[in-house]
Amino acid sequence: MNKKAFSMIATVLCGLATVVVTTASWLYVHQEETPAELLK
Repeated sequence: MNKKAFSMIATVLCGLATVVVTTASWLYVHQEETPAELLK
């Protein structure tokens, strides 16, 4: 593979990671009940 292919793969993976982390963070923040470890 050449440098351009690696760059494209890295860009796609970075974008995918950003989407996954943003979605997980949003879902965690907007939960209905407070997690038990925060109530201690």
